[in-house]
Amino acid sequence: MSFSKINFSLPSKQDYLSLKGVVYLDDGYISCPEDFKEFLSNYSNFQGLIEGLMYCHGFFSVVYQSADQIFAAVDHIRSQPLFYGLSDGKFFISEDAEWVRQQVGDREMDSVAREEFQLAGYVTGADTLFPNVKQLQAGECLIARQTEVGPVVETHRYYRFLHQEPAETNEPDLRAELDRVTVRVMQRLIDYADGRQIVIPLSGGYDSRLIATMLKRLGYDNVLSFTYGVPGNKESDYSKRVADALGLRWHFVEYSESLWCEAWQTAERWEYQKWASGWNSIAHVQDWLAVQKLKQGGVVEADAIFVPGHSGDFIAGGHIPSVTFKRGSFSPVDVGEAVQKKHYTLAPMKLFSISPAQWTQRILEIAEIRRSAEPWEFASAFEKWDWQERQAKFICNSVRVYEFYGYDWWMPLWDLEFMRFWEGVPLALRKGREWYIAYVSGVYATQSTGSVENLGNASEQLYLRYMLEKLLPVSAKSAVKVLLDALGMKHQRTAQGWEGWLPPGEFARYLNQGISINGILAMEFEKQARVAL
Repeated sequence: MSFSKINFSLPSKQDYLSLKGVVYLDDGYISCPEDFKEFLSNYSNFQGLIEGLMYCHGFFSVVYQSADQIFAAVDHIRSQPLFYGLSDGKFFISEDAEWVRQQVGDREMDSVAREEFQLAGYVTGADTLFPNVKQLQAGECLIARQTEVGPVVETHRYYRFLHQEPAETNEPDLRAELDRVTVRVMQRLIDYADGRQIVIPLSGGYDSRLIATMLKRLGYDNVLSFTYGVPGNKESDYSKRVADALGLRWHFVEYSESLWCEAWQTAERWEYQKWASGWNSIAHVQDWLAVQKLKQGGVVEADAIFVPGHSGDFIAGGHIPSVTFKRGSFSPVDVGEAVQKKHYTLAPMKLFSISPAQWTQRILEIAEIRRSAEPWEFASAFEKWDWQERQAKFICNSVRVYEFYGYDWWMPLWDLEFMRFWEGVPLALRKGREWYIAYVSGVYATQSTGSVENLGNASEQLYLRYMLEKLLPVSAKSAVKVLLDALGMKHQRTAQGWEGWLPPGEFARYLNQGISINGILAMEFEKQARVAL
């Protein structure tokens, strides 16, 4: 992948195509702009280009400019964002949201977008924090044409992550197909890596475990795994045990409050956050310090490919609300309310001017819900929202940290073939992602040496602690704390040293208001951005 910055505007006299990332077609990879230009030449109009994009696998964005129009597209998960805007009769588009902001002259954040950013961690739909800076959504393309009255912009969604409940299912056959698809997905990664070092952020969960297991199964040896945190945290313990069982090289980056305090004061931290945010989502900082230290220490090879486990848990059904399996019918409003209760939770609603009902209405305006009567339709609508908003704009946007330090990346569990397989898996097999967990545990057992105990998921234990501390009365919390500490279920924030972000007492002040870790990031980012602008 290449990460050069190219900016486009209309009107223009140039004829140029920029391809960022890699497109995979049935007959191989396209990473050269001229080759992709030749592919696009097979389609004579906008509708044809839309149909052509449906054959494009991989992780990419493309901008093709001629004298009087611009065609642009992002992939099915918006892994390579594009931002655009109109001002004074000109159209601007770039991978750099800040450049677009400067061209359109925005200096004040939109009030609704700012509150949404602080509640959810991202801005929904085509919006960003600035009113005249827009973004292409996951699976979307646009064409901007120069006319006598100025540029006219048309957008189209060529892909949506939607489910269709099958009439019948042969579970053993479906499981065999899952294995075949997973092998093909991982083989594409191996072909792309072509011997280069693959670096796995190996957490305590199932997704990165699946990637590590499949690389061993397929015989790829140049693999480094790593994790981070304060010494003794549960995630790192699980990570080390998985790496040892699979015979992988493993590296630990130690975090502490003092280390974070020092790093947080640097200009580099702010430059990363500002650039990676795209003025629409929280920049991923959890891995930022670890990748910085890996690079500084020469632990990672210069041409390495980082391969995170995003986001097998989501694709396999892990985010489907439990109410899906308790009721027989739903309405679009049910979807909107479920999304609001799940995703607009980084801070208490009482801190903001917009009500829960108003957020639900905004969600419904963006969600494109045509029908949600059956439980599987409700689940599909909920997951579509999660895919296009949280997954695309926050989770997958975390790969910016690898780009920031000059590294390549690949997300095999967001491979389009993997997604399309799960689109046809019945709701019953996606409940709690239990079917997926059984598959991962099975392949892990065949490849690991020594003990093959089922480690479970360390993140789920940390989430359990969070929920217990949140729901139990104050009188019971001290006793629960002692018990959970004894069981090794330390609180997430003490596993990372994040208190070092802020002066003494500030972190606790946020938490005491009911503001989550990501809520703190959102509020502090918005505060610093207003000062910087």
